[in-house]
Amino acid sequence: MPKEYTLDIDLNVLNHLGLNLYSNVPAVLAELIANAWDADAARVDVSVKEPDEGKQIVIQDNGCGMNDADLRDKFLVVGYQRRTKESGDLTPGKGRPVMGRKGIGKLSVLSIAQKVQVFTKKETAAPLAIELEVAEIQKAITKKKKYHPPAISVPETIDLGRSGTAIVLSDLMKRVNASLDRYLRQRVARRFSVIGDGFQVLVNGSEITLKDRNYFGKLEYALVYGDFDKSKFKHDKKYVVPRPKNTVDEQKRHAVRGWIGLVEKSGSLQEEEGADNLNKISILARGKVALEDILDSYREGGLYTKYIIGELETDFLDLTEQEDIATSSRQDFIQSDERFVQLRKFVERELKYLARERAKLKNEEGAKKACEIPAIEEWYESLKGDTKTAAKELFGRINQIATDDEHRKTLYKYGVLAFERLRYKKKLNELDQLDINNLEATVKLFSELDDIEASWYYEITEGRLDVIKKLSADIDEDVLEKIIQQHIYNHLWLLDPSWDRATETPSLEQSVTTSFDKISDKLSKEEKQGRLDIRYKKTSGKHVIIELKRGSVLISSNHLMEQVDKYMLA
Repeated sequence: MPKEYTLDIDLNVLNHLGLNLYSNVPAVLAELIANAWDADAARVDVSVKEPDEGKQIVIQDNGCGMNDADLRDKFLVVGYQRRTKESGDLTPGKGRPVMGRKGIGKLSVLSIAQKVQVFTKKETAAPLAIELEVAEIQKAITKKKKYHPPAISVPETIDLGRSGTAIVLSDLMKRVNASLDRYLRQRVARRFSVIGDGFQVLVNGSEITLKDRNYFGKLEYALVYGDFDKSKFKHDKKYVVPRPKNTVDEQKRHAVRGWIGLVEKSGSLQEEEGADNLNKISILARGKVALEDILDSYREGGLYTKYIIGELETDFLDLTEQEDIATSSRQDFIQSDERFVQLRKFVERELKYLARERAKLKNEEGAKKACEIPAIEEWYESLKGDTKTAAKELFGRINQIATDDEHRKTLYKYGVLAFERLRYKKKLNELDQLDINNLEATVKLFSELDDIEASWYYEITEGRLDVIKKLSADIDEDVLEKIIQQHIYNHLWLLDPSWDRATETPSLEQSVTTSFDKISDKLSKEEKQGRLDIRYKKTSGKHVIIELKRGSVLISSNHLMEQVDKYMLA
């Protein structure tokens, strides 16, 4: 009978490092995918299955697999040094940079599943399988005993091929199901820079590609570091800027590779409900995300930071010959380490540069975007000299503040009115108060101008007078009913000011049978085919029917009553 297996770790430590180690499913899957990379796997399949006993996550690779000694002395030994001077920091088969370091990440599975089954096979050795159960581990912790995961058989549904490992996660925690959605591919794709040639990752049978990361197409401007492939950015060359310096230290030992970019609309970084927030700069080491967001550690609060996204590969943070500065969860770094301090300073410098470049870009675009509106273009071209320069600066600042096209148009309108008022008062210098990082100050500057509201009322009044004049002219000219009908339909307030707020969209030129669900049998065929000029449903639920006749047409009261009876019957 083979010797029983033993999980070689203080169970109280396991309680903290495994059962509560990770907070989300993609982070756990990333650890298992990283293990497959270290095992020289060419393919990893992640699948969500729903057998009778409940939902499961299966992660299977075709790597080197494990024999009995590997399972006992490596997998079940937490803190096993994956990288040593003897073994080096490259995988034996394909010479890949090893991602694992202390063998702690594998415990992450216990934070999302109550039961974990490990099936593995190494070349000619017999397949092996063990099962870990959180409930049994917790019992062992309570009794201060060692935990011995039992050996189990390999079912026919698990085909390990020549070699490989399959891990089945069952009895998933309640919070896990919410993460097993259509964004799982996206989240896994964004955690690795090595997925591609020679290392395939599939989610539910579909291969992950660069497109699944879904952010390169959102960028309008990017800074690029090192030998990062600029062809991934399908933009005008002037908007993809290679940075000359890509080291964080003066000695040029610690190199950075990757990019930091800006999107045109901040809303494009806030994806659909359930998806990730992309407004961050991820830090990768050895091809895998090591810190979700370094941007979060800055007090930088400028408006431009809401438009930032980036990925930086910083292998110098995880050098085998130097001290391991990753935290226990492997999702952050010791902030006081000199290497991390240097990285933070580097990113801070680049953010300031990015802020200046964004301001230039938006200022250049400002006048161009404003002049896409004919009325503003006409006004802008009427300006001369310093006044025109001041207007261009105003448009540039508005372009930096605007969150989308509609917001931009509204700000242009306020801005032009404010500009004219201040020009009249010879106080254009007050526009310097327009702080792109202080929206309250901007709104205050615009809203304090008492003629803005008056201008709007003037525009409304002038517009409505034009509508009334047109109606009056049409009546005087005795135009066709159709023309007046369309005019009144477009401006129902001509008949009643309260009709601006409809319960339903008004009906124009519809038959009686189309307008009403039930028609009385008392109506003749001709009456049923009769047409309503305009039908309108009020907020109270009442129907208003508008019957139009040209001014030159004479109508008898009997004819009017016949039509009223028809509508009442309907």
